Amino acid sequence: MSDQPELPSSGGARAPEPNRVRFEVAALTTDHPRGFQVLVFVDDVEITALGAGLGMDPYDLLVPRNRLVATGEPRRVPIARCTCGVYGCGETDVLIVRDGDRVRWEWLKQKPMEHGVTFPADDYDAEVERLGNDVGWETPERTAGRLVLRDLDGDLDRLRSLGMEPQWAADDHPRWFRVAFRIAEDYQVFVRFPWKDRTPQQLAAVVSRTLARKPQRWPATWHAIRPELTGPPSVAGRRWRPERW
Repeated sequence: MSDQPELPSSGGARAPEPNRVRFEVAALTTDHPRGFQVLVFVDDVEITALGAGLGMDPYDLLVPRNRLVATGEPRRVPIARCTCGVYGCGETDVLIVRDGDRVRWEWLKQKPMEHGVTFPADDYDAEVERLGNDVGWETPERTAGRLVLRDLDGDLDRLRSLGMEPQWAADDHPRWFRVAFRIAEDYQVFVRFPWKDRTPQQLAAVVSRTLARKPQRWPATWHAIRPELTGPPSVAGRRWRPERW
C-alpha cells in the first residue's frame, strides 16, 4: 500500500473545527495474547471500535518510524483492523496531511464517521510525539523488538541488496527471541536468539551485531514458500537448516 496517495476533495459536511485527538496504547483481551492496540480518541470518542473494530498494533504505526507524523504530502495510514486481529479482513485507513496550521484526516474504507476531522497542528504534533516516546506499555519482548527493528531499518539498503526484507521480531518461546525475514515470494528466514537472562537492551545488541554480519554467518533456518523450491535460498550459509514446523 502506498503511503502517499492523492488526497480527495473535502466536499461534503465536515465536523466543527478544530477537533481534538488523543492516543492510547492498550493491551488486548485474552483472545489476542500478548497483543496491544493503539486506541484513537477524536473529541473523546474512541473511533477504532467505530471503524474496523480494533486498533492497530503499535509496531504497525510507530516502529521503526512514526507513521502518524503529518507532512505536506498526504500519507495513507492504517488506523484500525478487524476484531479478529487481521488487517485486511477489516480495515480503516486515514489520509493524513498538514494544511498550514491544521492537520487533516480523511477516512477511507470502513469509516467511523461520515466527515473528515481537522486538528490544530501544534496540538497534533505534540500528541503524536508523546505517543511515539511512550514506551511505558512495553513488555521486555516488545522493547527488544522495537530496538531490533529500528536497527534493521538503518541497515535496509544492505539487506535489500541481498533480497532480504525484515518482517517482524518477537518472542518465539519464553526463552527465545526470533527475527523473521522474507526473500521475495520464495522464502521465509528465521534467526533465533536465547534470552539467557539478558535485558531487552542487551539482547537487542546481540541481535543487531549478529544480523550485521553476512547472512551466511547467521544461525538461521529457512522455509520455502513455493512448494517447488526444495533447497535453501542462495544467501544461505553452512549453518542454515530447514525450519521445522
